[in-house]
Amino acid sequence: MRYGISRRKRSSVRWFLILCAAFTFISWLLLNLRSVDAPHLTTAADGAMLDLPAQLALRELRDAFFSSSAQPPTKSPAKNCATVEEMGKVFEGKILKETRRVRSIIQRHFSINGAPRIRELPPEQFCKHGFVIGKASEAGFGNEMYKILTAAALSIMLNRSLIIGQTRGKYPFGDCILYSNITFTLREVKHLWRQHGCVENYGRHLVMRIDDFEKPANTNALCGNWRTWPQPIIWYQGTTDAVGAQFFLKNIHPDMRDAATELFGRPESLQWRPNVFGELMSILISPSKDVEEAVNWVLGGGREPDITLHMRMLMNRSIRAAQAALYCLKQATSNL
Repeated sequence: MRYGISRRKRSSVRWFLILCAAFTFISWLLLNLRSVDAPHLTTAADGAMLDLPAQLALRELRDAFFSSSAQPPTKSPAKNCATVEEMGKVFEGKILKETRRVRSIIQRHFSINGAPRIRELPPEQFCKHGFVIGKASEAGFGNEMYKILTAAALSIMLNRSLIIGQTRGKYPFGDCILYSNITFTLREVKHLWRQHGCVENYGRHLVMRIDDFEKPANTNALCGNWRTWPQPIIWYQGTTDAVGAQFFLKNIHPDMRDAATELFGRPESLQWRPNVFGELMSILISPSKDVEEAVNWVLGGGREPDITLHMRMLMNRSIRAAQAALYCLKQATSNL
């Protein structure tokens, strides 16, 4: 009797364990399937069920609401693109400050080394003085101006006076541009050199040293200490852009490098780069009356001109170019 009862108990316990194991396995399987297929749900304040993306969106909305209520309204996010004017605003204050500093340097230099003062020097001091020449040829207006402005910048770095070279007695684009009286012409320097007897009395010949920037193997822009050159006149030839003068920022001699840095600023700091060439242009040249009237007429909304002529045609060395331009003008005016 007892034996039968114990046997039934053992079989019931065995079946109970089997059922528990089966129930556990089925529950585990259902949980795994639910985690893969069903999205994560959460309950909103109104009892609605939200999945995980909706939950994240709701959280972002709540954060935005609380941040906007706690802080004043902020500006719209930055755009991916910007105009040239907008890109330059970040440097506006510092560049203006540096430009004003360079303006005072330029004005001080030409007040000391300008032609009105140097002309009045005693013969001994005049014959010891140095010059930098900027000579144009028959290139376009931009190239010609860079040659002259580079020479002006170099005259500041070397503490010399500026000579603007002439072609057949005329300044580059002299019919359209007025030049300041703070510069010399080569003819005037030669006359003063003879007048003061620099060769006879002081043994100082009017020699010109030429450095050609267009020949990298021969230029001394990086390796020469130009401040120690004894020649009375220096010609930095072939500088048709802004790069020629800024080469001295990398000069191996501290004197030259410091002089260039004082004028152009440090090359690694874009926000401290002044408008050197603009300031030089404003003090050296100005438009003629006819050009100024034409520019004001166009900017004031005047009608388009009937005839336009490239300035370069009027500066060609050959007289035939000017004659051809004049002939074309006469033909065009007769057909109006």
